[in-house]
Amino acid sequence: MSRAYRNDKRVLAVDPSTRGLGFAVLEGPDRLIDWGVKETKNDKKRKSLKLIDDLIGLYQPRVIVVEDYAAKGSRRCGRVRELINDISKLAVKRNVKVRSFSRLKVKQVFAESGATNKYEIAVAIAKRFPELAPRVPRFRKPWMSEDYRMSIFDAVGLGVTFFFNRKRAEV
Repeated sequence: MSRAYRNDKRVLAVDPSTRGLGFAVLEGPDRLIDWGVKETKNDKKRKSLKLIDDLIGLYQPRVIVVEDYAAKGSRRCGRVRELINDISKLAVKRNVKVRSFSRLKVKQVFAESGATNKYEIAVAIAKRFPELAPRVPRFRKPWMSEDYRMSIFDAVGLGVTFFFNRKRAEV
């Protein structure tokens, strides 16, 4: 598909995790097209990049949104930081813009609706996109591992943050 036919509002938000990656495809801040978690067991970097390349081919996004791992407070491991860099290189190669937002910026966007932590943000996202409600992980106690489905909500949060900041820039 040529660039002329690309949807101007379509965004692919990606959240790499230890088990693979969560993704969300949005067309504007209130239209969720697709979402999911893709698990990668062996050769995580190559498999993750292939998955993202396939998603780019399928959805033809205008922008890929990732976490700004260099921002203060980011706790991303070296492998995930490298993967985010490689995702950015792949996007440039595929002629797709890349935007990144810190976890703090995502929290600021959702703080306006009263959500102050990851679980509350996931609940706020499920209210905005009811199709995600069955996938909201239960509240995590400090000794529990994070549910793998949380990466879906992290990806959607990044996508919504992109549109929120784009809207603010237009005002």
